[in-house]
Amino acid sequence: MSQLCVYLPPFSSDYSGVCSCLFDLNGMVIIHDASCCSRNYVSYDEPRWFGNKRPIFCSGLREIDAILGDDDKFINKVLAACESMKPEFIALLGSPVPMIIGTDLDGIAQEMEERTGLPVFGFNTTGFRYYNVGAAEAMLKLAAFYGQKSTQPIPSTINILGLTTLDFSDNSNAADIRNLFEENGFKVLGNYMVGCSLPDIQKSAQAEVNVVVTQSGMPLAAYMEKEWGIPYVAATPLGYSGSVTVLRTVKQVCADRKSQVIHAEGLHDGEVLILGEQLIANSLRNALANIYGVKGVTVGCLFGLDKALAQDFDIDIRDERQIRDLIASGHYRKLVADPLLEVLIKDRDIAFFSLPHVAVSSKLYWHRYRTFIGAEMETFIAQIAKTPEH
Repeated sequence: MSQLCVYLPPFSSDYSGVCSCLFDLNGMVIIHDASCCSRNYVSYDEPRWFGNKRPIFCSGLREIDAILGDDDKFINKVLAACESMKPEFIALLGSPVPMIIGTDLDGIAQEMEERTGLPVFGFNTTGFRYYNVGAAEAMLKLAAFYGQKSTQPIPSTINILGLTTLDFSDNSNAADIRNLFEENGFKVLGNYMVGCSLPDIQKSAQAEVNVVVTQSGMPLAAYMEKEWGIPYVAATPLGYSGSVTVLRTVKQVCADRKSQVIHAEGLHDGEVLILGEQLIANSLRNALANIYGVKGVTVGCLFGLDKALAQDFDIDIRDERQIRDLIASGHYRKLVADPLLEVLIKDRDIAFFSLPHVAVSSKLYWHRYRTFIGAEMETFIAQIAKTPEH
């Protein structure tokens, strides 16, 4: 019963993470399901979907297909659609039923590739993992397939890794982050993945530094560092001061070629609890510490904890009950989280600060998304720091 959610909905799953990453590319994406999983993505997990359609299909899996394992029927449907769509690649995604019965999506992808002559990617998504796992897998596969290794990086160029609408919504955040670097002397080669194109991915191996803005970008950063020799900076630019810190660190890494995860000094478990995406939460904590001296801040990672990004006292959140217990413990006097989590506060003496996240609350609050760079976020950080403890 520990996995029972009484107040919170299921968070965005791995197939939504893959779909979000592939949204801006000229590919054909097929979710192998009976239509409910595809509907979850297009209706609840993709802010860009309304008024901006993309070729994301459902295989129309039926009970008899699942029982008999009729892969030929699935393959023929995709081939027929491919004839009319003329995509640059095909992506096959799993859902709970195909994965439970052991559908070999990699094998099906290989057969389709032979019959179409197009790149076909099989993603063994299950619907039981979080969106960041799927996003990380999508970015890795695209970079490994399309990236063209360069012997010399292009000076003052970067890739931005982990930029998805499931983390940044469809307001100006993605464009603001890109503009931040371009206005300060850097050229963005690969924008993984909002606004990205296949030529961008091909050029991304020539970047001098990677900037990782969410946890989902860390596996790709590690791959690029190992295979292409590109160091990385891990932090999300937030407000004015946080943006300056990231820019300064990127310039330093360009010079010394040593990857850095940005952490404030002297952090400890304290009165502030931030629940959300790990790297964004880290960057908010850094801003609180560096600007206002608030160093007692704990990050609760809703979508898995990456040890390379974490402090010793950070928490890997496993279920709703764990969140309730943390809030009820009396240890934390300020909570920063998606508005849906406010209902878990029973002690009215805890101050709540709303930080909407698409992967948590879907369309309920994505119209209230905060602008990450500039005055709005700077004001939000000040409110957290200056609000007295009750």
